[in-house]
Amino acid sequence: MPQKDMRLIERPSDPEGVLEPAPGSYALTGDGDITYRCGGCKSKLAQNVSHDQVCGAFTAIRCPKCGRHNELPPEDQHHHHHHH
Repeated sequence: MPQKDMRLIERPSDPEGVLEPAPGSYALTGDGDITYRCGGCKSKLAQNVSHDQVCGAFTAIRCPKCGRHNELPPEDQHHHHHHH
C-alpha cells in the first residue's frame, strides 16, 4: 500500500479545482491502494485512492493542517501506465 508525498506548490493554477478537506478528514477516499500525503507536514490528504481516481480530479489539495497547497507528483499527473 504505497504512500506518496505530494508536491508543494506556491499557489494552484486554477483555484476552481482545489480541494479543501476539513481538518481531520481526507480530500478523497476510495478503494484503491495509494495514500497521498502533504509534501510539507506529511498529513494524509487522500486515503486509499486509485490512480484513475486522482488523475484529473483536482488541480491541488490544500492541507487542512499546514495550509499549503499540494499537487500530484509529476509521475502521477498523466495517464502513462508503466508496467514494470
